[in-house]
Amino acid sequence: MFLICWYNVNIMGFLFSSKNKKVKKVIAVFDIGSGSIGGAIVELPDVVGELPTIIKSTHTNIVSSSTNDFDIIFKNMIRALDTTASNLNNGNKSIISEVFCILASPWYLSETRVVKIKKEIPFVFSKNQADILLKKEIKTLSEIYKEKYGYSDTPELIESLVMGISLDENKIDEPIGKKCKSVDMDILVTLSSKFFLNKITDIVSKTFHHIPVKFSSFVTASYIAVRDRYVNEDSYLLVDVGGEVTDVSVVTNGVLKYSMSFPQGKKTFLRYISKYKAIELRDAEELFNLFNTENLSSLLKLNAAPIFKSIENTWVNSFNQSINSLPSNINIPNLVFLTADNDIKKWLSEVIKKDNNLDIVSLEGLHFLDMCSVKNTTCDPFLMIEAISIMRKKEN
Repeated sequence: MFLICWYNVNIMGFLFSSKNKKVKKVIAVFDIGSGSIGGAIVELPDVVGELPTIIKSTHTNIVSSSTNDFDIIFKNMIRALDTTASNLNNGNKSIISEVFCILASPWYLSETRVVKIKKEIPFVFSKNQADILLKKEIKTLSEIYKEKYGYSDTPELIESLVMGISLDENKIDEPIGKKCKSVDMDILVTLSSKFFLNKITDIVSKTFHHIPVKFSSFVTASYIAVRDRYVNEDSYLLVDVGGEVTDVSVVTNGVLKYSMSFPQGKKTFLRYISKYKAIELRDAEELFNLFNTENLSSLLKLNAAPIFKSIENTWVNSFNQSINSLPSNINIPNLVFLTADNDIKKWLSEVIKKDNNLDIVSLEGLHFLDMCSVKNTTCDPFLMIEAISIMRKKEN
């Protein structure tokens, strides 16, 4: 059994898999990115082994801005979230028990860490020791982020995932109660500004009144869903290209070891085209789509090629810099699982494969139909990944 220890703002402690029947719940899920907001009504099964079912979904694009000013991007995101919540609840007859907001970059900060204990005399590793270690690490990271990013309020913990524990340098699935001299805990900690979280909660609660709102990160969701879908793969890259930011995460031997970001995404591509061609953002988006779908005339395609080559080079250089920043003892996996909007997936897949000779799996909703069912709505891979991860965490 692969051990997952899950923590969030309301839960501290180790939780292990249970075979007990669960009460059927209906939840609302919001995929909060920097390019768009997705929303879904999800029915969770009341019997272990059954699938979560997305019974309704909706999607709202975040209004593009000619500037990358963070405050403007945040205000546009909040407006799109408000619209998505209203559309999702329109005609909804289900009783929603919980709301889950899954944040993509740049709405959170994450850090992968290895927490260690080492003693000369053998000791029995306990749950209390694990809790103390994790709380100490979270406090340290909160102070580091507060100083580094200048938060006026203390960053708030969203979640902490313990991905693996080794006793005396041997990975153990069930370490509690075992005797050892050293402990290594691989953890992923996610934090965000309390102001952001409160604002998002306020907007969602306008539509979904008096319902608990919980937060998680897309990097955690994608890690859990990909790990459980592709069980034969234990080392790979997770690449998520959003509206403003690209996230690159490295999974080695089943453990998410590193997570990095750089400020480039679909909307930065469009701003570059708009500035280079001196055209409106909507015209830049149309040109981008026509180029990627090969619907430009030969002459227009020839004229546009240098712009796209420049975008490609800029993104690839940033991607390579992220990969090259990894410690020298880390072997770069050859397999990439890519999440991105449909209109840029094909182009990005070709760019990554051409410049790095990597194997690309562009994640589609159809890939997860044996893990998440969809009823009378589209197979949105982001929402399906998030529904899967929520159910997995409730099972543990």
